[in-house]
Amino acid sequence: FWTQPTSIRMGEEYGISNLDVYPNPSRDIFNVSFTSEEAQDITVKVINVLGEEIIRDERQQFEGNYNKTIDLTNYKKGIYLLKVKTLSNTTQFKIILI
Repeated sequence: FWTQPTSIRMGEEYGISNLDVYPNPSRDIFNVSFTSEEAQDITVKVINVLGEEIIRDERQQFEGNYNKTIDLTNYKKGIYLLKVKTLSNTTQFKIILI
């Protein structure tokens, strides 16, 4: 049995801190939150195991607290990737739909 950390602290060089995805695993709803330390273009997306993008949220020159609820009620159980992309970095986070 393996448990993935639910919170990630990214260095300030990435301009994002306190990335948190919860609850994980979940039956349908995930919450994503982080803080953008500087104004930057940010893309948050969810990708299935086939590499298909199923959810995308783009923010231009976003700064401050980001909070989003992602509803995967209509998707199959399994593993998905949450990607948070900034100009300088892309972070992947595994989310599990049970």
